[in-house]
Amino acid sequence: MSEQSMMPVVILDWKPLAKNSLLGFVKLRLGALEIIDVTIHCKEGSYWAGLPSKAQIDRDGNTRKADGKVQYSPVIAWSTKEARDRFSASVIAALREKHPNALA
Repeated sequence: MSEQSMMPVVILDWKPLAKNSLLGFVKLRLGALEIIDVTIHCKEGSYWAGLPSKAQIDRDGNTRKADGKVQYSPVIAWSTKEARDRFSASVIAALREKHPNALA
C-alpha cells in the first residue's frame, strides 16, 4: 500500500495480549477521533487491525457463546473492504513505527 493511501494514524497506547491470533490492543487517534481497543492480529504471517466490538448478550443477560467461545458484534464498521484494508495497513504501519518490537 502506498504512503499516499495510508490513513493518518497515531498510536497512543499498546497493550500486548497474546491469545490465538490476537496479539494485543491499541488505542489510536485517526484525525480528531480516538478509537480504543483496536485489536491487532496475526495468522500465518499476515497482520491486521480490527475495530472494537462488544460481546453479544442473550435475553437473560448472559454472554452468548458458540462452541465455548464468546460471540461478538461490531460497534462500528467500514463501509467498504478497501477502506477496511487501508485502515488496517495504516494501523499496522503506525504500530511498527511506534513499537518496533510489538509484532516481532
